[in-house]
Amino acid sequence: MIIILIFGNARPKKHFDGMETMKFFLQTSLVLLIFFAPHSVFSQMDTQAEPYGGNKLMREFICDEMIYPGQALENKIEGTVKIKFTVMNDGKKVNYRIIESVSTELDREAIRICKLIMYYPAVKSMNYITTDVVLPVKFNIKKYKRNRKKKGFEIFELSDWPIDTSMLVYATQVLKHAPFPVFDDPKMTFSRFIMENIKYPETAFKQNIAGKVTLSFVVETSGRISNIEVIKALGGGCSEEAIYLLKQIRWTPGILDGMAVRSFMTASISFSLSDSSDHQYLPNNNNTTM
Repeated sequence: MIIILIFGNARPKKHFDGMETMKFFLQTSLVLLIFFAPHSVFSQMDTQAEPYGGNKLMREFICDEMIYPGQALENKIEGTVKIKFTVMNDGKKVNYRIIESVSTELDREAIRICKLIMYYPAVKSMNYITTDVVLPVKFNIKKYKRNRKKKGFEIFELSDWPIDTSMLVYATQVLKHAPFPVFDDPKMTFSRFIMENIKYPETAFKQNIAGKVTLSFVVETSGRISNIEVIKALGGGCSEEAIYLLKQIRWTPGILDGMAVRSFMTASISFSLSDSSDHQYLPNNNNTTM
């Protein structure tokens, strides 16, 4: 049996930068290591600033979110825009600048996408530090058209609501309308989609692995999702299957003060091995279910 739970963010803040949970766990682990780890371990804990969910998911998001400027498409302009920005020690990104330009239109689109990506700050000697990051954004017309066709985005109508450009990410409980999934089949529901498309990973099945995968993500104003994080992982391919399913779903954006806004969501999918093949969808307690 596979039990799916999906629920909105339960944090009391109206909006947030996504750093609080990571700070708590990292600081706790660092304090413990002061007493239990040799000095040589600390140098191994130094990390570079990195995007939520890792580089692979970030690259996939760039590909999915990209809106190729019409003039550049018409003139067949391609290339890689390189953006340099600063990730502060609190995770905020500032000081965006183009270090390798392709064209005004492509540069602008690259920066737009870059601003949507959340980063963890770099860590050095048990402290968060400010550092620069260089992000390449590749524009390839053939690849872009292929991805549009594969994902069906060319027929996906975005919300008619005005778009909030503040880049803030809001908790679902403060929204007038929470995000909800949309499907080509009007009779399709989130739970039915999961039941019809989920595949228990072969490795997990053979190794009798069961448990829950918890994912956090942001529903963008475009209706696509970004900044996927595995909050609670499960081996045997279960985490990967949960991420794959989540990425197949399109959403309407959250609405606040008459505008489409970015909003934080959390979803959990439980993988359970039993004699029953029934699937059950459990709504959350915050009335943010689909």
